[in-house]
Amino acid sequence: MFEKSMQLIQNGIGTAFPCAAVAVGAGHKVFLKKFIGFRQIEPYTLDITEDTLFDLASLSKLVATTMVALKFIESGKLKLNDNIGYLFDNTGSFGDCEIRHLLTHTSGMPSWLPLFRTLHSEDDALRAILNADGCYRTGEDVCYSCMGYIVLQRLLETVACEPLDKLARKYVFTPLGMCNTCYNPTVTTRNKGIPLAATERYPHTGEWATGHVHDENAYFLGGVAGNAGVFSTLDDMISFAGMCSEKGVAKNGDIYLSKDIFDLAIKNHTPGKNESRGLGFQLKGEQNSPMGKLMSTGSYGHTGFTGTSLYTDYETGLWGILLTNAVHYGRENRSEYFNIRRKFYDTIVTEYKELRGDGGV
Repeated sequence: MFEKSMQLIQNGIGTAFPCAAVAVGAGHKVFLKKFIGFRQIEPYTLDITEDTLFDLASLSKLVATTMVALKFIESGKLKLNDNIGYLFDNTGSFGDCEIRHLLTHTSGMPSWLPLFRTLHSEDDALRAILNADGCYRTGEDVCYSCMGYIVLQRLLETVACEPLDKLARKYVFTPLGMCNTCYNPTVTTRNKGIPLAATERYPHTGEWATGHVHDENAYFLGGVAGNAGVFSTLDDMISFAGMCSEKGVAKNGDIYLSKDIFDLAIKNHTPGKNESRGLGFQLKGEQNSPMGKLMSTGSYGHTGFTGTSLYTDYETGLWGILLTNAVHYGRENRSEYFNIRRKFYDTIVTEYKELRGDGGV
């Protein structure tokens, strides 16, 4: 089952990525779960294991920050049209920015700033982002922004008076049974000794980013950031994917998010703009997509810079998870990985239709 999909991933081992943890399912049913390759090749080789933790990179935005925001919206702690000035005294260049703009990447905030190079204290991050020049006027278009998600993190923390890692554990990881998912795994007692997929050697320090977040800004912010920092296992991500496929229903049958809230999250809030965006979710629209060509319009998920992705087909509920450490070969060596990723999601759609007797695509 899904042999062609796995062959694609097997072909990428050793060139596109050192290892891969792969799963395919629909709802909370799992059709495929495989682990292949080495979780580390430098400075010595280590095999992947079923409990290997992967740095999710920007997939953290969906798994943690977005889910906490959706829980707060569902409970009434936040509203989509709340202006950020409701919680921040200084809104800098973004006085028109609302929660919905942060979640849909339409805030106009810069995509990236080198906070780790320019700031002396992580406490200055919010001020630096809000005082930066925007890439366009708020609401005008989509510009994927890690900076906007750091602002969203600070909003959530201000509302709850708790740091994001505690909020994510309380509102996401624990209720979804994601037992090993965390920030800063090397300093989290319950995860000591768990194997980690190595990422890149930091060019500015010479250290391998193994067990601490690969994203430089998230590392500067203490490993807990709205844009990156979550580490997870394949089993935990299967629990999350099943909830996404079932549109808010956890694997134990509990309603994690109401159908109304989940449907709102995967609605296209940016029609006519240069990207199709839900609330935290990247959507399949008319544009080229990392999820390939064959998933249905409105399919939803996210990617991570380190080599991670999760997508769910809108029409069938089919989901695929691809966790790799592609950046262990360096951040420039990514074109083959991108190509394999697109082909993987196309192939699982084709093989799923064959499995159901639909005759493929």
